[in-house]
Amino acid sequence: MSNYFRNFPVQPYSFGSNLPAVAFQNLTAYVDVIDHIKDNSSFYGYYYIQEGDRADQVSQYMYGDMKYYWTFYLLNDHIREQGWPLSYPELIKMIQKLHPNTVLETKDVLTGIFKVGQTVQGSSSGATGIITHRNLDLGQIVIEGTHSFNSTETITSQVGDEVQSVQLISAIDEPNSTRYYIDGDSKHWDINPYDDRPSLYTPVTHYEYYAQQNDELKRIKIFKPGQVENISREFQEIIRNV
Repeated sequence: MSNYFRNFPVQPYSFGSNLPAVAFQNLTAYVDVIDHIKDNSSFYGYYYIQEGDRADQVSQYMYGDMKYYWTFYLLNDHIREQGWPLSYPELIKMIQKLHPNTVLETKDVLTGIFKVGQTVQGSSSGATGIITHRNLDLGQIVIEGTHSFNSTETITSQVGDEVQSVQLISAIDEPNSTRYYIDGDSKHWDINPYDDRPSLYTPVTHYEYYAQQNDELKRIKIFKPGQVENISREFQEIIRNV
């Protein structure tokens, strides 16, 4: 984003008590300027970012020049704060990195049993794994890594002479496991993990959650093609004079 930062005013900053002040660009200078233009609908329209679109490509497509890509970050707080939307392969890679485990779900009470660090084993699958965390509000036991537990088997864990056991109602890779439940109005609802899963509420998986967050980044404001050059020039002039 060199074109974006190039015209920001420079002011001295001291980093540490023993270092001399250095010239550093004042990145907050744009705040007063942007307020005058970003909420004026006569300056902008909307664009929906397509799969694989980069900011410079959208600039080329809309304005015939890649150099105006920085204006998308200027106009859109959500893009500036959260970043450009991910492509589908990038999204999948991120979700798998954040949620690489296996989720076992049960309606049995987990109080005092199946604690973090215990090793569990499937009675019919023979799969084993270590509990990395639990989500008691959803009746979930999260097992480190990827494992092939059967969805309705009994799992056991031996602690000293005690053998603990619970009956599973599902076993699934973590990205496709339930993150929360919503009602018909998309409001979050808590469930009783010891009852049957309520048919009135819809489970939202981790994948669905991140996909929705990513999709919400795709609708952006853009300066109208006939105005972007003048607005860009005036903005940069104001920034230099701040």
